[in-house]
Amino acid sequence: MSAVSLAPRGSTFVRCAMALALAKGDMVHAAEIAAGRWGLMSPAARVAKAAVEAGQLGGGSGTWGSELAGDLATATVEFFQLVAERSIVGRMAGLRRMPLLTRSISVIGGSTAHWVGEGKPKPVSALVFGDARLPSRKVIALCVVTRELLESSDPAAEGVIKTDLVRAVVDALDVAFIDPANAGISDVMPASITNGLIPSADLEALVSDFAGDLGSAVLVMNPATAVSLSSADRPNIGARGGELSGVPVVTSRNVAEGNIVLADPTGIALGEGSADLRVTTEATVEMLDSGLTQDATDGTGTSLVSLWQTNAAGLLAERAMNWAVARPGSVGYVAAGGS
Repeated sequence: MSAVSLAPRGSTFVRCAMALALAKGDMVHAAEIAAGRWGLMSPAARVAKAAVEAGQLGGGSGTWGSELAGDLATATVEFFQLVAERSIVGRMAGLRRMPLLTRSISVIGGSTAHWVGEGKPKPVSALVFGDARLPSRKVIALCVVTRELLESSDPAAEGVIKTDLVRAVVDALDVAFIDPANAGISDVMPASITNGLIPSADLEALVSDFAGDLGSAVLVMNPATAVSLSSADRPNIGARGGELSGVPVVTSRNVAEGNIVLADPTGIALGEGSADLRVTTEATVEMLDSGLTQDATDGTGTSLVSLWQTNAAGLLAERAMNWAVARPGSVGYVAAGGS
């Protein structure tokens, strides 16, 4: 049975990362650090201890124990629940969820109902099927922290690390999902749901051009854009979202100011897979300065930082995820400059 934790959600995930970083990847030492810092029966200590007992020492080839599987799964779910609460994908209700790497059949042309006279032939309309498959892609978020912050006994230090790690994952997801400039990278990152679309002239045209179901649609925009749309005639929209003409509004700082996306979630397929946590104190990290437009492996970032030389650690959260617009016309947008 897993111990009950009164710590805020996501804390076990972050504490495991902190203990591993301080132990430089040595799981035995990490278990000792977690037990001494948060208690012998704390979830973080239990996760590390179970890994040691199962033979999973610092990335070895042993199998995870059953107790670890439960505790680690719970910690991971809690952390990514925090991500979901802040990300566009997590707040867009009604997405067509499907397993990764699994072939599925989707109906892209539905059947049609008819009125039929008594004794008359009954017309039949054919269903049009599509073959869909979402390959697995991985989104990673790296949070670089100093050893001093990891060792700090101030409870605020843990909160800082958790906030930065959650924000890093949210930013990576939001930009990739919504930015029209993201054409994707083959076998690495999916294109955004707006990539390749011709933007509508303005908000009125956006609604007129939209081929999705307005009854289930969602508007996505920057908080500043939402504020600019608020008025006496539009009192229900603001920086934290709300609704515009009855359509729910999701806001994110990762949407370009002035862009407005209208999406029918039922026409967007989303696949989510396993999550992982990795820690390093010896890697050289490339500090990028141009976001999605730059290959993270090309060595052309602003600077290369040695974690070992700077006495820092890299905490990496990784999640298997992919998406695709499954039904054409389910997404449209107004580019900055529209009204």
